[in-house]
Amino acid sequence: MLLTALALAAALPIATLPPIVPPEAIAIAPRPIRQPDLIGNLYLPDRTGRAPAILLLGGSEGGLGQATAREAAALAAHGYVVLQLSYFGSPGQPPALKSIPIETFTHALDWLKARPEVAADRIGIIGTSKGAEAALLVASRRPDLKIAVMAAPSSVVWPGIGGAEMVTESSWTEGGQPVPFTPYGWTGAWKGIHALYADGLADPAKGALGTIPVERSRAAIILVCGEADTLWPACPMAHAVEARLRQAQYRPGVTVLSYADAGHFVFGTPVDTGSPDAARLASLGGTTDGVIAARTDSWTKVLAALDRVLRPGEAR
Repeated sequence: MLLTALALAAALPIATLPPIVPPEAIAIAPRPIRQPDLIGNLYLPDRTGRAPAILLLGGSEGGLGQATAREAAALAAHGYVVLQLSYFGSPGQPPALKSIPIETFTHALDWLKARPEVAADRIGIIGTSKGAEAALLVASRRPDLKIAVMAAPSSVVWPGIGGAEMVTESSWTEGGQPVPFTPYGWTGAWKGIHALYADGLADPAKGALGTIPVERSRAAIILVCGEADTLWPACPMAHAVEARLRQAQYRPGVTVLSYADAGHFVFGTPVDTGSPDAARLASLGGTTDGVIAARTDSWTKVLAALDRVLRPGEAR
């Protein structure tokens, strides 16, 4: 039962996302990047000169998902160079989200900064779900990042996700060694996927094992969460990050955008309320109207935060 439930939870995000394309995304076509150590799609804005850039990470769907592609295109339409990165699940990459080298992300950042279209001193990172876990981890190791946005975030490193098997190894490695992680809170009785994470955090000793040292970052931190998230306790984890940073008097600043009636799909390009697929956004918590409202509000506020940090003084 446990293995089946874990496999189902891993598959849900890609299975339930609606195929909705916002108008601003239609005209932006990506440039495929297919290198032995870098797989992604590069989205370029319609502007002259060097532009600020964003490394964009999807979640447990793997590869180059459609939802993340829509975000990338919309961000490019707004004026950013965007690299949508595949870090597992594409040909030549690990098939499962476990033991993924952090160097995958740091190499992508270095590649992005070296692009002639990019203003190398104005770089941000955005990640959702497991991509948010990775983004926070990377931000704690890359002082050159100016802003980091985590949607449906984690405050700790968790075990990987391996389809039908129960993964007992870290999601990430660094220098060939596993990054310390917080184990699932398996009590012997199945209480749902959310409980595996919540119970893991509830154990004071084990819960702290995977704590991500975000205090080492120099980026402005934005965390977006739905209080009704049924996949994992995103809002408690977001507030845990906020509390640590405020205690550390973190000068770049931290903002939590939390939404009472939204779930795991709290962030992304705004969705047309008339779409027949919109209801599927509530499949991992919240209500359809709540998730739609949260996405509209959080997308607008995240764009404003990105502009303040990465495009100060620009006329828009």
